[in-house]
Amino acid sequence: MPLPLVVLPFSYNSPKRNMEIDTLLAEKSLKTNQAFFRFYGWKTLSVSLGYSQKGLLDKYQRKNIETVIRPTGGGALIHGWDISYCLTLPPGIFKNHFQLYKFVSLAFIKTFKRLGVKEVTFSRNKKGLYRRVQLCSLFPTFGEVVFKNRKLVASASRTFKDGNMLIHGTVYIHYNFPKAEKIFEVTQEVLKNTVATLSEIKIKRKLFMESFLDILRMDIRIL
Repeated sequence: MPLPLVVLPFSYNSPKRNMEIDTLLAEKSLKTNQAFFRFYGWKTLSVSLGYSQKGLLDKYQRKNIETVIRPTGGGALIHGWDISYCLTLPPGIFKNHFQLYKFVSLAFIKTFKRLGVKEVTFSRNKKGLYRRVQLCSLFPTFGEVVFKNRKLVASASRTFKDGNMLIHGTVYIHYNFPKAEKIFEVTQEVLKNTVATLSEIKIKRKLFMESFLDILRMDIRIL
């Protein structure tokens, strides 16, 4: 019997609320034995940090930018110029988070190729080096989606103690490099060499979301 998939409508929320919803959906997957998916946006320009980066919270809050800790790992991400996504699953669907990463990344790759973008592939980097450089976008980790070796889809996952799983991430529509330089204290040149956007590959947000959902619905039927 196919795994039931519930798709929530797109919504804009505060940083705190977005992370609360993602966590609540993971809990709901455990209770209902369903998969939940949503695309969403951020009401304000904000930064999310991986759960191991709590020590950086004050640094970004001093810059007067809303900052939130994700329930997953990875490095710092800026939000407000992106489309974020969340997929939650009940226990027993995947053996580990590597299989989950591969499943989701492959769905994104299929989407981009369907839309005519051929130069998308899986990152082969073994380590994200987040503890050293702190930023998620600078080093694509193994299994993430890259375009010309620049991160196109940033993802992070977590397996909870009961086996239910959460993966969420972001795809940039556009990227304000001067603003990001001030927030992250990394030069625009470095950022431009590591971040890819939908605007660059000439894909509209609505078409991207519709195409991805179509592929996700097909792929999840065979799990």
